[in-house]
Amino acid sequence: MNYTKIQCGAAFVLLFINICWISFSPLKIYYDREVFLAAFIFLSSLFFFYVFYKAFRLAPRVALFLESLLFILIFILLLLVFCFLVATLNFPFIDSTLVFIDSIFEINSSTIVLWFRTHDSLTYIFSTIYKTYFYQIPFIILYFSIRGDALALQRFVMQFMIALILTIIISGFLPALGPYVWYNYPPSPTLAAALAQLLELRSGVLDFSQKNGIVSLPSFHTVAAFLYMYTFRNENKFIFISIVILNILMVFSCIPIGEHYFADILGAIPTFLVAIWIDSLIYKHIVHT
Repeated sequence: MNYTKIQCGAAFVLLFINICWISFSPLKIYYDREVFLAAFIFLSSLFFFYVFYKAFRLAPRVALFLESLLFILIFILLLLVFCFLVATLNFPFIDSTLVFIDSIFEINSSTIVLWFRTHDSLTYIFSTIYKTYFYQIPFIILYFSIRGDALALQRFVMQFMIALILTIIISGFLPALGPYVWYNYPPSPTLAAALAQLLELRSGVLDFSQKNGIVSLPSFHTVAAFLYMYTFRNENKFIFISIVILNILMVFSCIPIGEHYFADILGAIPTFLVAIWIDSLIYKHIVHT
């Protein structure tokens, strides 16, 4: 048993769950065939090159890069579908509870957001930092592939996968509309699209042409920030400190750009810790066997 086999098994289980859920649910499903075909061709090309480099041992580090990138992309696509399906469970929204938790810490998301919106430069800076979540993933894969550190990279992929699964399950049972709805301030176009898709899913419509972030609690940007910092904990101090500063700012950016309650950030902490704990159990099992 190794990480690759576990990750392959997890991917097949997720695929099976998604197919069964869609097959036996009354959801109205819409999708773009061209997008599905393009995704299939792209993933197939990555798989072909990975098998080629793996089989002929031409460049082990390239094979490691392709394998990790392939797994991350497959997991994200499968979990995106799973996230949409979980949202159709229609559990009651818990925004009032999240606002109450924020009030304990004397934090009012609306006040913070509206203040930042009067300072365009700050809003732009933190919006840009918030988006670095997407770019740090390929950076991590490239960095550890160049170093040839397969174990660190495989553990990151596993931790990322576990954390994302936990986040989706929690968000399905404890859904929230978001602070922009509760406090009634104008959302950004991205937030407005996310809200529209969430309400659409809860009404039984699954539209794969829309791919917005519909998770409030816990904040996966915060979970990912902790994962990124944890992954670089044993690396060069300059790189580690840079990663820490960037991700602390990314966690902070969740509130001023209007994406999350403070409670969403707090909820990310136990999610991260549980993901690390589960991965440590898997690692110990692999070492033992």
